[in-house]
Amino acid sequence: MTIDEIHSVGRTLLAEFDFLCRSHDLRYDIVGGTLLGAVRHHGFIPWDDDVDVSMPRPDYERLLVLCLEGKASLPAKRSVVSLRDETFPRHYARYVSHAVLRDARYASDDDCPYFGLDIFPHDGVPADDIAFYHQVKHIERLRRILLLSTSRKGMSNRGKKVALAKDMVRPFLKLYGSYRIAKRLDAVCSQLSFETAEFVGGITGMYGLKERWAKADMLPQTSFEFEGLELLGYRNYDKYLSNIYGDYMQLPPEEERLPHPDDFYWDRSVCD
Repeated sequence: MTIDEIHSVGRTLLAEFDFLCRSHDLRYDIVGGTLLGAVRHHGFIPWDDDVDVSMPRPDYERLLVLCLEGKASLPAKRSVVSLRDETFPRHYARYVSHAVLRDARYASDDDCPYFGLDIFPHDGVPADDIAFYHQVKHIERLRRILLLSTSRKGMSNRGKKVALAKDMVRPFLKLYGSYRIAKRLDAVCSQLSFETAEFVGGITGMYGLKERWAKADMLPQTSFEFEGLELLGYRNYDKYLSNIYGDYMQLPPEEERLPHPDDFYWDRSVCD
């Protein structure tokens, strides 16, 4: 698929997810590169090929329950895959299109085979800097172990020796189970209640210590134009984007304007 085709599918999934959340009174926010794209480009970052949203933990769990109970009205060829029903060995969920197949360079064949919208839960986090640091480092260690357990044999972006070392460890992690690792990781992320915490963060992701802010900074929400859609996000987006990207309105050097290493294909048997 071309980047334009991927963006077209991503826009459709965002529109559907926005409708799903509004229909069930669930809060979501566009985050990461999707929010950056909305602010800087009023749509996708031209070279970006993924879609990210977050949900406060209570809304996230309600969404998963609705899906498990069959009460979420999803369009045809769509599903929410997650740890809860062991359809996705991660500590976050994904809203996927079964019409688009994902060939991940580093992930194994039993990982999620579809293109989709990543849904990250936002949790309460410690106000104390030291406690927050230790929680994030614990999450980072478990996250590395989880990614190793789901990675493809012989692959590493750090060279052949590292790939060989990973190949030796992976069978033991497989024996323990990716879902068991993901459940431990999910438990560490959700230690503090979102409702009662003063500070919150999307600590399930890759930005770690950069993702903590006062819960009051998340409100009120505002609308962002995104490829002709009106999507929801933080009114105080500047604080969030500055934390993660620094001078986020400055374009990166051309050599860094690259999509993720995955490839995507139309599944003609589903499309037809």
